[in-house]
Amino acid sequence: MCRKTTKFPIMTEKFKKIEKQYVLSDSSVNEYGFRLLTSGYQLDAFQKNPIGYYMHRREDGIVLKWEDLCIADDKITGTPVINLSNSRGEQICAEAENGFLNAASVGHIVVLEYSTDKDMMLPGQTGPTITKWYNKECSLVDIPGNCNALTRLYDAQENELNLVDLNITPPSFNPIQNNTLQALRDTLKLAKDADEKCITLAVETLATSANDLGLENKMLRNDKYELQQQIEEINKVRLKHEINALLDRGLEDKKITTELRDKLACDYAGNPEGLKALLGAMPAYRSIADLLQSKQQNNTEAAWQWDDFEKNDPSGKKLKELRANDPVKYKELFDLKFAA
Repeated sequence: MCRKTTKFPIMTEKFKKIEKQYVLSDSSVNEYGFRLLTSGYQLDAFQKNPIGYYMHRREDGIVLKWEDLCIADDKITGTPVINLSNSRGEQICAEAENGFLNAASVGHIVVLEYSTDKDMMLPGQTGPTITKWYNKECSLVDIPGNCNALTRLYDAQENELNLVDLNITPPSFNPIQNNTLQALRDTLKLAKDADEKCITLAVETLATSANDLGLENKMLRNDKYELQQQIEEINKVRLKHEINALLDRGLEDKKITTELRDKLACDYAGNPEGLKALLGAMPAYRSIADLLQSKQQNNTEAAWQWDDFEKNDPSGKKLKELRANDPVKYKELFDLKFAA
């Protein structure tokens, strides 16, 4: 089932269509342990306002709208039209066209119906099956379903649904899939996606069986100890990966320098939650040149009339800020523009 949305020009001064289809969603199990059935997708709801952000960052403004939305072969696909008026629009166009930005991720998911029926669950699924749903935005991302993609679930009344509300146990985060783990899975005849918990349980089951049969299980206990050692090493890698991801984001947001990044990596090596709280409280760095430019811009904006705001800031963001911060000035400009 394919439905065409209203067409934008392939390229205008303010928009550019990327001639490439993206998969917005399918019915597979996502990183969070639940899955969204393509058959239950309410396409009409999203088509009313098919917007998107970059990396789900709403605060950075709308960077695209989706066109040519289509449901076929258990996939929801679409074509992005980039908003060149956004400060990052040109860069997103280049990254998408050059093959560096290849993934889409649905966000602000509204859950209308779901099921916890185990017969509907796939291997590796730990949460419910969302049988009727729609999204309010779909972002372009570097990695779909990654930890920076702030995928959240909401009910029809816009109340956020926590994982515990849907009886979801988040899957273990394992940043590596190495030959050692796969060899253990093969030896124990486990599924290819079996995690450390499943492997440990399988080893413990074998140990219990050996005791029941009166067999010598010393070697098996040694294997279990080695497996536990390997799992501890995996957890160390997971922590390091999580810490590095937080520090890379802090560096990208200009909250820390390269030197401070190395120090924080050492100080918070085993405390990702503490590092996340610290970075969240830190303001972004602004150079003296940036501050002077901002001050000059503020002085210029102080003389703007209503038409100047509309001309220089088509997104309307600055008018909203003026209304919130200086309602008297906002009313004065509004009256001059629209009063009879």
